[in-house]
Amino acid sequence: MDQMISRRDLGLAAVSVLAAGSVGFAATAAASATTGAETGGDWLATIKAQHAELDRLLAAVKAAGSREARIAAFKKFSIYLSAHSMAEETTVYPALAITGSEAASKQLYSEQDAAKVLVARIDDALSSGDGSDVPAMLDTLGNALHAHVAEEENEFFPPLKAREDATMNAKLSSEFSQAFRRASA
Repeated sequence: MDQMISRRDLGLAAVSVLAAGSVGFAATAAASATTGAETGGDWLATIKAQHAELDRLLAAVKAAGSREARIAAFKKFSIYLSAHSMAEETTVYPALAITGSEAASKQLYSEQDAAKVLVARIDDALSSGDGSDVPAMLDTLGNALHAHVAEEENEFFPPLKAREDATMNAKLSSEFSQAFRRASA
């Protein structure tokens, strides 16, 4: 996370991770993706459910017993994370910015960019066979994700939901769910 990487490079890294595991993700998305219907169409409840799923998927990566199992679990995790991030970045973060929380929006984008770089580094370490740093990088990623999730769920998203009327919250819920489905297809 100490190197500056352009959004284009981050996008290319995310695309390579997506391409590498897109077949396995279809089953994961179908079996465990929360896109809104399961949470009554409430965007914040959907995001919280997805955060819990990300935590479960990361725990599966850490618990994997072999290199092959860890690679497979990490691909599922990274693809789900990418779809979730894309949905937040195209719906909720812009809503934060246009409702007066531009600094929060920029901070969350920046945190997700840093996570994407770390995901690419973990993927590279797993692919190269040098997995010695992977447990420490997974711990770093987990800690960063937990801090990011806490900010979203406790500090930034509840005020956004409270500021918006029912129509705007329904629109945001629909847009988030659609964005997640598109990103995970």
